[in-house]
Amino acid sequence: MNAAEDTSKPERNEYLGIYEDGVIRLSARVDWPEGTPVSVRVADSESLVTDKGFGKVIVAGFGLAGRWVADIFDRHGIDYVIVEENLDTVRTQRSLGREVVEGNIASEETLRYAGIEHASILALTIPDEAAVLEATRIARRLKPGIYIVARTTYSSAGMQASQLGADDVIKAEQVVARQFYEMLLRKLGGEKKSSVSP
Repeated sequence: MNAAEDTSKPERNEYLGIYEDGVIRLSARVDWPEGTPVSVRVADSESLVTDKGFGKVIVAGFGLAGRWVADIFDRHGIDYVIVEENLDTVRTQRSLGREVVEGNIASEETLRYAGIEHASILALTIPDEAAVLEATRIARRLKPGIYIVARTTYSSAGMQASQLGADDVIKAEQVVARQFYEMLLRKLGGEKKSSVSP
């Protein structure tokens, strides 16, 4: 039996938690067997949400990344609006009571309809780099103080997003590279130091 078939092992995933009094408390319930090894990465504490009094959040795209982002806001009781082009997703999420705007996030009209003027965060989770870049440009013009986090596939597009006004950029190729690096380092036991820094 290989590791992929072993259901007694927890799925490799990332969980948020808080370290207090020598114990890490996860924000999600887990059903792990005793002795499950974990890897801990310290989050930037300055970026953690401590005030729920800020404006609405716009989540552009409701694929896997958008759903994970929405889960964070659900857990913290923060209002958000989803901007989505897929009509089936729009219908499903509306039937679940979520606020959804059907449209292209790279359109000024859609951004205005989603409430960009009153939003504090714009999370561009869609895999369309051209739309992400255009939405970043328009959003920064419409609401100069908004926090924009953008998703790109390539580092070059990530640099463009930063130049257009994104505060933070998630570059898929860098995330994949880091995952390869960390997994292979764990596999090799981390015994040898790499001369290449990820």
